[in-house]
Amino acid sequence: MTDDHRGRVTGWRSRLLRFAVIVLLAVSAASTPVRAWGPQGHRLTAQVAAGHLNATARRNVAWLLGDRSLADVAVWADEYLTGNHQTSFWHYVNIPAEATSYDRERDCPTQPGVRRGDRLDRWRDCAVDRILYSRERVATASLDRADRAEALKFLVHFVGDLHQPFHALGVERGGNGIPVSVFGSATCTYSDGTPYRCNLHGAWDTTLVAHRQLDDRQYLAALEQRITQNRWEARAAGSPAGWAMESHALARAALLPPQGLVNDAYYRAQISIVDERLALAGLRLAALLNAIFTSDPPAK
Repeated sequence: MTDDHRGRVTGWRSRLLRFAVIVLLAVSAASTPVRAWGPQGHRLTAQVAAGHLNATARRNVAWLLGDRSLADVAVWADEYLTGNHQTSFWHYVNIPAEATSYDRERDCPTQPGVRRGDRLDRWRDCAVDRILYSRERVATASLDRADRAEALKFLVHFVGDLHQPFHALGVERGGNGIPVSVFGSATCTYSDGTPYRCNLHGAWDTTLVAHRQLDDRQYLAALEQRITQNRWEARAAGSPAGWAMESHALARAALLPPQGLVNDAYYRAQISIVDERLALAGLRLAALLNAIFTSDPPAK
């Protein structure tokens, strides 16, 4: 191999490596903000919802999901992200810190290749719109059963997502860009054991929930007790835009500076809010499904 040819091959390899790194970083940046609650948080929201469905809604859910429960499909939308990167935007809404209300034109981006106001601009790519979109598809009896089931799985997940406070705050990618120390460590791990630099978003996704040290059955019982004590079921269900602004305000109040401490004091200050958001997400999901399913499903 000549020196000239060797140089060209080396240059090509270098460019290929740089391209691969850029692609990897782009995918990582796109996917980072969508982690919300962790599997346990999403399961708990779904379990609360299941316990507050009326009989007709329960029969319809069983008809759509078969032998799978709402909790079984609660994290499906995160798994669906592989190869479907556009859906990453559906899990959150970036509302500026100083905002006092949700503004769809500002906060919910159009779909790729769709211009604002076009006939195709009915649904956009943020959690608020995708909850409404999924609700409509679940309720459309003329749709194929499989399509309605898929919409239900999205709906279960996105209602949970929007109640995680940092899924509605456009500060440092929902807190992903705020490094923190979590109970004395700057290094956290994903469920598969992969280490990552602890950040505020991740602390809300999983660490605060896990620090309760309760299994699903115990945690669900604790949430149901608080629902009864606080009469949360009687609270107005509201709208996805309203839920987003609730989360936005809570995230602003829970912000930490870079290198801040998620410690026992922070946990004690925030865990009641975590519990309330998990419970309200479940109650509101149940209210949506009870309103959608007003008649029995077709006979099998």
